[in-house]
Amino acid sequence: MATTMRRSGRSAIVAIVLLVLAGCDALPQAPSTPEVEVVAPGVEVHTRSLGSGESPAPDLRFISDVYELSPSGVLPAQATVTVRMSVPIAQIYVAVVVTRSSTAEPWEYLPAVVAPDRTSVSFTTNRFGYFGVLEYDLDQAIERFERDFVDGLADGVPQAAGAPSCDNEQSARGDGYSAASGPGDALAWCLGKDNAGTRVLEVTNRRGHPLLASHRGMDVIENAVDWAQWPSLSRIAAGDRAVIAPGGTVAFNADLAPGASAAITTEADDIGHSLYALHATVTALVQALTRFAAGSGVQAAEITNKILAGQSCPGSLGKGSGAVVADCLDAKTITDVFGSRGFLLAPITAADPVAAYLAGQWQEIVDRFNDNSAYRVEVARAKPAVDLTVFAGEWSGHTRSLTITSDGHAKEHVGDGCCHPIVDLTFTVSAPQGTRAAATATITVTSVTLHDWVLPQSPPKVGQTATIKLANGVITEPLAGGTYCDRAASMAGICGA
Repeated sequence: MATTMRRSGRSAIVAIVLLVLAGCDALPQAPSTPEVEVVAPGVEVHTRSLGSGESPAPDLRFISDVYELSPSGVLPAQATVTVRMSVPIAQIYVAVVVTRSSTAEPWEYLPAVVAPDRTSVSFTTNRFGYFGVLEYDLDQAIERFERDFVDGLADGVPQAAGAPSCDNEQSARGDGYSAASGPGDALAWCLGKDNAGTRVLEVTNRRGHPLLASHRGMDVIENAVDWAQWPSLSRIAAGDRAVIAPGGTVAFNADLAPGASAAITTEADDIGHSLYALHATVTALVQALTRFAAGSGVQAAEITNKILAGQSCPGSLGKGSGAVVADCLDAKTITDVFGSRGFLLAPITAADPVAAYLAGQWQEIVDRFNDNSAYRVEVARAKPAVDLTVFAGEWSGHTRSLTITSDGHAKEHVGDGCCHPIVDLTFTVSAPQGTRAAATATITVTSVTLHDWVLPQSPPKVGQTATIKLANGVITEPLAGGTYCDRAASMAGICGA
C-alpha cells in the first residue's frame, strides 16, 4: 500500500511538471474581482481608468481613480455603479461621488452608498461620462462648522448694508409729520416722499441676522428680500410682521391721518430666535462649501429664503433648535436648496454632534438676540389746529352762493342778478391750516359749467388748484366768486347787498 501511495505522489509531481512545461496558462487561476462593476440594462458598458484625479479642494481627496464610462450621455434606464476600495473607508470619513459629462465641465455631486463593511461605494446614475469617489473627514468638517456657526452669530453690519437714502426728506417732515427712534443701532432709517407725494419710511437691517418687524399702521411698499409675502411665513407671523434680511432695506407707506402715529418695532421672540439660528447655520454651511471649493455663487440669504419657502420649515420656527434641525435642515431640504452640492453638506447637518451643539447654543442665541435686536421707529402726524369743519356750512354773497360739506366737498354758483348765471363749479377742500379764526385750505376744481363768463380773469378749469382763506367769518375764493360770508358777516353787509 505504501508503494502505491509513493507511485501516486510521483504521478502527481510528473503531471505538474508537464503542466509547467506546457505553459503557466494551463494552471487554474483564482477569479479576480474587477474594481468597478456596472449594471446598466440594455447597454454594453465600457469602463476606462484615467488614473488618479486632482482633488477639487484641500478638504477633499480622491479615494478612487477617475473613470470614464461609455457610451456617454443619457441612458435608457437607471444604472448602478459599484466601486470596490483597495482599503476600507474609515468610519470618520464621508464618501461622495463626483461626475461630469466632459473634462471641461465642473464636477457635480451624487449621493454615495457605502457598504456595511465599508469596502465599496455604490451610486446610481441616468447618464454616463466621467466619475470618481471622494472622501472628507466628517469630524473635521463638524469642528469647522461649529466654529463658523459661532462666527455667523457674530453681530455686525453686513458689508452691503448702509444707511438708506430717501428723497425729499425735508419736505416729508412738513404738514405736521415727525419721526424719531429709540436707543440702539439695529436699524438705520430715513423718512422721505416719493414722486407721487407719498411719505415713505425706509429701514435697513444693520444686524448680521434677520429681524422680525411689526409694522401696524404702515404697509410694506417694497422688500428686496420679501420673506413676509410668503404664505407660509405670513401664517406664522399672523400677517402683521415683515422679515428684514441682513443688510436688507424695507420701505413702508408712512402716510398718516392728522393726529395719527405708527411705528416699526423689532423685538426678540421665539420666531426671531429661530430665524437668527437658521441664518447662522446656513452661513456656516456656505463656509463649508467654500472649503470644498463648491461655494461659488451661493448666498446665505438666498438659501435661507429657499429653506423658509419649503413645506416643513415654517411650522418649526419658534419651537426650538430641535425642530429647526429636523424640519429645516434635513437631508432632503439641504439637497433641494443647495442642489447637487447639498450631498456634501447633508452628512454634516445629519450628524448627532451638530444637533447637540445647536441645542447647547440655543440659550446663547436667545441672549444675543434679546440684547441687540430691539428697536423702534415712530412716525407721527400732529393734528392741525383746524380741520375741514371750519369751512363747512352755507356761505353767501350778492347773487352767489357756496356750500361746503364737513368732508370737504363744495358747490359754488355765481350769477349776475337773479336770472343771469355766470358759472357753476364744484371743488374739493383739503389741507386746512391755521386757526379757527384765520385759516387757509387748498381747493381743487372737479367740474366747471360756464354760462356767460363776464369776469375779467380767465374761467376756472378742472384740476386747477387755488388757496381759499377764511377770516372773521368771510371766505375768499379767488377763482370765480370773490367773498362769501357766514350769517353774522352777511348781516353786516360785508359780502354785498
